[in-house]
Amino acid sequence: MSARRSSATTLNRDARTRYQLAFDTDQAELYHSIRPGYQAEILPFLTSRSAGLAIDLGAGTGLFTDQLVAAGWDVVAVDPAAHMLHILAANHPDVTTVVSSVEELDTTAWQNQADLVVCAQAWHWIDTVQGCHQAAELLAAEGTFAVVHHQIDTSHDWVLRLCRIMHSGDVHPIEKPPQVTEQFTEPEGAWWHWHQRLNVEQIHQLMMSRAYYLRTTPRQRARMHDNLQWYLLDHLGYTEDDTIQLPYVTAAWRMHKRQLGRH
Repeated sequence: MSARRSSATTLNRDARTRYQLAFDTDQAELYHSIRPGYQAEILPFLTSRSAGLAIDLGAGTGLFTDQLVAAGWDVVAVDPAAHMLHILAANHPDVTTVVSSVEELDTTAWQNQADLVVCAQAWHWIDTVQGCHQAAELLAAEGTFAVVHHQIDTSHDWVLRLCRIMHSGDVHPIEKPPQVTEQFTEPEGAWWHWHQRLNVEQIHQLMMSRAYYLRTTPRQRARMHDNLQWYLLDHLGYTEDDTIQLPYVTAAWRMHKRQLGRH
């Protein structure tokens, strides 16, 4: 089944594999400590159910899993990076963790049982057609498929330049829906604007949690740190102790399985 057209970011198979492997490192704890969590209002937007079975695809260290567990959901967390799932399991020992890519996940144990299948900050790492097939296999008839992602708000010129220095990739149109196949209804979206408050060192750490940084050479990493330090201190005029308000937009999209014969 083909995918609908979308302007959201997609990657080819080789790029997905490279970037997925980049996250399976001993830097998972840094990732968990510096990457932002999610607004409590997102989950009620995604589904009217108060709890049930949720499959968290590309769960990473569990930043969205936190919301699901707090709301009383039974969670199965799937990610190809064992280091990241180790952090998740330490924080949520009752969550079932599965080390697997989404595309290769054995869905047998949860087939047609999930009330919610959610992919937070990971859908662009997943093959669209295979990922949608897996989500449809997992979902109960009335279940919800959801895609959530943070993006640094690059509508501000200084932030756009910052993202380019960090090679963060936060430059796709936030209003565009995720690419999905015709197995699902048209995505319905909602957005949240907010700020992450970081000092200069923490912005360096945020850069260090990015896939480009994790897979590049030590020489290029040193150059990135030098450029970032110059930009924040010399060009923008911050001091090491200043709090920098980094603007974000979070987009959440919900959709459902199409019933046979309906369009």
